[in-house]
Amino acid sequence: MDLDDLLGVPPPFAGFDLQVMVDRGVYAPGETVRITVTAANQGDRFVEHHYPGWQRYELTIHDEYHRSVADDLIERSAEHEAVDRWLPGQLAIWPTYWNQTRGPIVPARVGAAPGPRVDPGRYRARVTWLGREPGHRERPAEVIGPWFELT
Repeated sequence: MDLDDLLGVPPPFAGFDLQVMVDRGVYAPGETVRITVTAANQGDRFVEHHYPGWQRYELTIHDEYHRSVADDLIERSAEHEAVDRWLPGQLAIWPTYWNQTRGPIVPARVGAAPGPRVDPGRYRARVTWLGREPGHRERPAEVIGPWFELT
């Protein structure tokens, strides 16, 4: 047991729920895949999350061999870290639309052209939360959505 356990302090991200889902299980060629990321403080305490910049999470699309084929990674630094204060019961929802291409999921954010269309097959979305609770190095586990198919 450590001191936090003895004092009854909950571990970082206790009650924090992160999820990623798509709107359907199968998509025809060229159909847009709607990806929804949700984050909720389901705990009974107020928490702060500090982020290295404005981006709250990183979203990647992986093929059936677990290779990343598309992402929303932004390489723009911020002068100061961002801070969110999460109230108990607070929920945030972020929709993202992927056009089944390699490279950036949202080309306008990185100033790059979309890549070629990915091959038909099974894919899934993965989310990495970038926030940290002050005084802790831990991060929540990555969240992996269900498989979906591109025909």
